[in-house]
Amino acid sequence: MKEHDFDVVVVGAGVAGSMLAYRLAQTGARVLILEAGSRNPSRAQMVGKYATAFPKTPHSPYVERESDLKAPSPDGPADYYVQPDPATHTQYLSTYERRTGGSTWHWLGHTPRLLRSDFRMRKTYGKGAGFPAGFVDWPISYDDLEPWYCEAEKEMGVAGSDEEWNDLFDSPRSKPFPMSNIWPSYSDNWIAVRINGKLFDHIKYCVKSTPAARNSTTYDGRPACAGNSICVPLCPIGAKYDASVHVAKAKTAGASLREECVVTRLEKDKDGSVHRVNFVTFGGARETVTSEIVVIAAHAIETPKLLLMSGLANSSDTVGRYLMDHLSKSTFGIAPEPLFPFRGPPSTSGIESFRDGEFRKKQAGFRVSLNNDGWSRKGAPYTEIVESVMQKNLIGRELQAAVFKRVTRQIRLSCSVEVAPDPNNRVELSTLTDALGLPRPKITFTPPEYSYRGLLHANKTLGNIFKLIGATEIDLGKPRAYDGAGHIMGTCRMGNNAKSSVVDGHCRSHDHQNLFIVGSAVFPTVGSPNPTLTIAALALRAAHEIKRQLGNSGR
Repeated sequence: MKEHDFDVVVVGAGVAGSMLAYRLAQTGARVLILEAGSRNPSRAQMVGKYATAFPKTPHSPYVERESDLKAPSPDGPADYYVQPDPATHTQYLSTYERRTGGSTWHWLGHTPRLLRSDFRMRKTYGKGAGFPAGFVDWPISYDDLEPWYCEAEKEMGVAGSDEEWNDLFDSPRSKPFPMSNIWPSYSDNWIAVRINGKLFDHIKYCVKSTPAARNSTTYDGRPACAGNSICVPLCPIGAKYDASVHVAKAKTAGASLREECVVTRLEKDKDGSVHRVNFVTFGGARETVTSEIVVIAAHAIETPKLLLMSGLANSSDTVGRYLMDHLSKSTFGIAPEPLFPFRGPPSTSGIESFRDGEFRKKQAGFRVSLNNDGWSRKGAPYTEIVESVMQKNLIGRELQAAVFKRVTRQIRLSCSVEVAPDPNNRVELSTLTDALGLPRPKITFTPPEYSYRGLLHANKTLGNIFKLIGATEIDLGKPRAYDGAGHIMGTCRMGNNAKSSVVDGHCRSHDHQNLFIVGSAVFPTVGSPNPTLTIAALALRAAHEIKRQLGNSGR
């Protein structure tokens, strides 16, 4: 039998693909990473570009070629996604970067774990009236993934408080965080003093420092956080983890990397195995490589799109289905005294108390984040300056004093609400194409009422917090309005039953034994925490299984 070009081809160089490639390259496996984006411009160039950009948006530091190719841009999902009319239909609002390292370049860096109950939602809460039929239990448990959570925290460099986070909602930790927690902001501590121990709907407020893949001390050759406050859209010094770290490690370990290569089709053999990977370069060249094992790590929208273009892994008719996100909501108020926002990371603390409980039989759980970026989501401080000049006719010292008095008291509280899985929320292939001639993703998404009920509860909770701290000018927005959290999940769900899921508990395709899918696409449920740590833990666990499978094949 002719030997394949590589032992493993990994499609995508985000956190899942790069970490898996690194682990396999360490074993001596011949690994190729195919990445649609690139590493250009450099971090220093992006910092310069962001400094001069106006307005400053999540996409403004990054290479402009994405928009030329109509790839996803955080500034305009309508430029790439194909969705129903927003005037009459709800929209899917989360996006991602086409870049080596993926969306970890402009993620916030939060790394809470899923809870034990998040892995067994149907078993724990499935008897409640109004409990969505789409909920299933994971084929693995919290205990199965817990050692890999520890490995992922070590690889990324997670800063956190063991005292605050051990055994949260019966979800124990077996190892300490690699670093002590990122220091809470003045605002975090000020709010905590006023709400800790008080109850809302019989649930006790408790402000905790949020675990983050952000160095609180020098770690893995990267510096400690310097509080530059622009973690979104990028850390200027590399203190916050991004997946370019493991791309570099994978290359050092012997992996090959090809950038600006978009995979267009995977081909299966007569025995159902998948070895041929077809791709097109940004220059228009069409090429093919073969591999013993193929791993798709191309995000929860690009992964099902590729599988649907290839006609693979879909005997269950669930590829593309169960698309999820978190319903994000920002709310605003003015504190009774200066809290001095716009310093340090955008968020360093939160409230986990509403993530789990008997209420999940009827409504979604949620996290609350205390934020350090004032009213930046409403245009501050620019809007404050314009209003003071144009409407109040202030100039000079009077203008400075007025802006200072207002901006220093701004507070933003936000929530991240669990979205229940629904087979009708999905990714399909559109008849419209991008600049490479590939189908653009057609997306249908309507948050389930279960999640809307959680959002309404979160809205009331945030309003109560503002009341407790004596805030004025409170803006809770429309009750059912939401933003995208940037947490794109589902579409290739994990399960034991090949008739209702795409991959098994090791992220191996039910239909093709040498095809693996890693990343947030495999999540059967999402809980309410940021997904990146779970993505990394699952990828490391899959790498261990791929190593075993390669060994059994004599590789």
